Amino acid sequence: MHNNKIRFFIGDVRDKEHLSRSLIGVDYVVHAAATKIAPLAEYNPSECIKTNIYGASNLIDACIQNNVKKVIALSTDKASDPINLYGATKLVSDKLFIAANIYDNQRASTKFSTVRYGNVMGSRGSVIPYFLSIAESGELQITDARMTRFMITQE
Repeated sequence: MHNNKIRFFIGDVRDKEHLSRSLIGVDYVVHAAATKIAPLAEYNPSECIKTNIYGASNLIDACIQNNVKKVIALSTDKASDPINLYGATKLVSDKLFIAANIYDNQRASTKFSTVRYGNVMGSRGSVIPYFLSIAESGELQITDARMTRFMITQE
């Protein structure tokens, strides 16, 4: 499929130079790159920090440098009152994106925002397979009695 209005790049948010080159002439960015699997983040904290925090910072700088109009960073419900490194790094990332609106207020050319998602049914890392695997037992562990779980379909 060829569409001259949308471009997809393979790269690494840790590579600031490549990000900057990739964003030449780009108006809108949806930032979805992250180390997302909580146990991997706990086992590899430095790598998680490099991707989720330094990568976010690199993207912010590259977007400002290239006068991108709007950046939407995808976040996670785990960034709200985080209990693991993944959630903590995404919280820091969220704060970086929101604060970037202040950095660039002289020109006010790039607008930054974040969107927090919950559980996307059928996605990689979804809780649905886990729920199905324990359905036979009739018990579902809830981490907090006050918890509400929201589900989003891929559609």
